[in-house]
Amino acid sequence: MIKKSSKFKLFGILTVILVSGLVYTQADYSQEANKSTKIVETESVTNNTSPTNLKGYKKVTLPFENAETIDAQIEDYLFDLWPIMNDDEIQAIIGSKDISKKLVNDTLGHVEFSLTINVPEHYLDPTPTMLWELNIPEFTSRIYQIYNNDTILITVWPNVVGAPSTKTYTGYYNIFRLRNWPTWKDPESDPLEPATPPGPGNPLGLFAAHYDENSLRYFHGTNKNGLLKNEYRALSHGCVRNDNGNIDKMKKFIVKRMVTSQDISFWANSKKSMMYNFTEEEKQKFPVRIKYKTFEIGNDSNGDYIVFFKDVYGYARGNRWSKFDREELMTFSTVENIVAEYKAEHKPNQFQLSDDKLIPIVESLISDHKDYQKYYFDDLHQGSQTK
Repeated sequence: MIKKSSKFKLFGILTVILVSGLVYTQADYSQEANKSTKIVETESVTNNTSPTNLKGYKKVTLPFENAETIDAQIEDYLFDLWPIMNDDEIQAIIGSKDISKKLVNDTLGHVEFSLTINVPEHYLDPTPTMLWELNIPEFTSRIYQIYNNDTILITVWPNVVGAPSTKTYTGYYNIFRLRNWPTWKDPESDPLEPATPPGPGNPLGLFAAHYDENSLRYFHGTNKNGLLKNEYRALSHGCVRNDNGNIDKMKKFIVKRMVTSQDISFWANSKKSMMYNFTEEEKQKFPVRIKYKTFEIGNDSNGDYIVFFKDVYGYARGNRWSKFDREELMTFSTVENIVAEYKAEHKPNQFQLSDDKLIPIVESLISDHKDYQKYYFDDLHQGSQTK
């Protein structure tokens, strides 16, 4: 009996040593693997910095799967949540990650880990309202979210727009129809000629979002992605071409987040030709604004700048626009327009050039500039003083 008891004692000691070793190994591995992350015991984290400059954040808890693939796990979650989120925002959210630990079993010292990230609350809106804005001469569109009376820039995409002979129209629209893996027929071709079947070789790409109910003009992909790298991109039959990767993200976003009357999320990875018409409520959730503006005033780390865009349709030179166009969405590069926008970009107590300094600079730029190039006002002002 004494020998048997000794065996049990020895077995018990070995078991305790083994369990302790496993617990230590688990805790040590988690701490070692997460040296780049912040392990916190608290239930809430406040982050006051974000690319969107919004104060509202929500803490999202994700399952802790693998310490070595945390960033990829967060990226997958964000892509599923908001497929059109820009890369800078994704990296900012990944940078907010925290790993919380909780003692589950005090006797064994078992620790459970959970992963949390700080997500701007507007991304968690279950029924988002979006705005797709295109500036024709800039060949660029900006996707905004309208949230709590704020217009939040989500991403910026390059585009190909209508050629001067087949213009893209300015106006206020709404997304009203979707087509997955669409067919296409050249409007100038023989009526008896068969349509181009869906697939990678189709000029519409793999997805189309209709916005203009008065003409055959819509946002779609392309079979010539390389054209989106050209500086001059007024080349289409009137539609707005997008990078195939971007339009695929938009498809996933729309079918997952914007269509609420029925579930068409299966479209996300489908290669089947399908069409869906928005309900009236869904239309109002996705307005489109297409403008014609031949300059932009902005600000970056180098200061205030202006960029001029080519007057691709000659409207500023007197060419007439169509009956479908909206004149109030056209802004041309005049001294009055540029000076007014420059002043609007600055509060009265902010530094800005006075009219006697600004107007000569603008007049000189209008007469001599290169389109699609940034000109910084500080550099121009300093240059004018040295002359």
